[in-house]
Amino acid sequence: MFVQVTTIIFLAASTLGTPIGGRIVNGTNAEEGEIPYIVSVRVANSHSCGGSILDERHILTAAHCVQYDLSYFSVQYGLTHITFTDDAPNVIAVSKITAHEDYVPGNGYKNDVAILELQDPIIFGPDAQPTKLPPAFNATPEHAPALLSGWGVDYTGGIVMHDLQKVYIEVYSDDDCERIHAVTGPTDRKYHVCAGVPEGGKGQCSGDSGGPLMVNGVQVGIVSWSVKPCTVEGYPGVFTKVSRHVEWIWKNIAQ
Repeated sequence: MFVQVTTIIFLAASTLGTPIGGRIVNGTNAEEGEIPYIVSVRVANSHSCGGSILDERHILTAAHCVQYDLSYFSVQYGLTHITFTDDAPNVIAVSKITAHEDYVPGNGYKNDVAILELQDPIIFGPDAQPTKLPPAFNATPEHAPALLSGWGVDYTGGIVMHDLQKVYIEVYSDDDCERIHAVTGPTDRKYHVCAGVPEGGKGQCSGDSGGPLMVNGVQVGIVSWSVKPCTVEGYPGVFTKVSRHVEWIWKNIAQ
């Protein structure tokens, strides 16, 4: 249940820094190996954002998640239960950060995408596998069921979760996405995807930023921002449209 407020604001959904956007709201625990492509992006050994595995040395996340010094960043992978200690398992330091050169903070957060290069390779197995990207500029299926996962807070002002959460929501049409967020964003169908449930109460919150939105096993979105309080009725979450950036992603991995 959310306390009614008279002013709705939009904030990016990381747990550190400004802006601040979470456990997935009204999610359930994911099973080991169920979502093997997701990672926890850590800042100073604490969970900050989500991300997804591109290959053994590269992670896809949101540009607003990487606004700190490189030395603070690491990634924890292959686990549903994450820990915030110096000796946490499956943690790899980040050696390079590449944020989209045309990322625009605020004003809808266009091009909110970044790549982390890892110091050491991920060891693939049942619990660690790369995500699947869509074809470049592929249309996102409207009204399709979508899987959202992350360790973010389960309500605005809550605490980061240790156990990976998942929830099924729905992709909104481009027309509805732009209409609903005309003032709070704005959103642009070339750059954004909206997903949520009309009645509210399910979706992303702080700490879920950078994480994957999946449709039929393909990553169509990167958690970018939402209005607050989290999952307020009538305002779906906003995601970076992955198909818009597929060519940029592969180009920067190859460098």
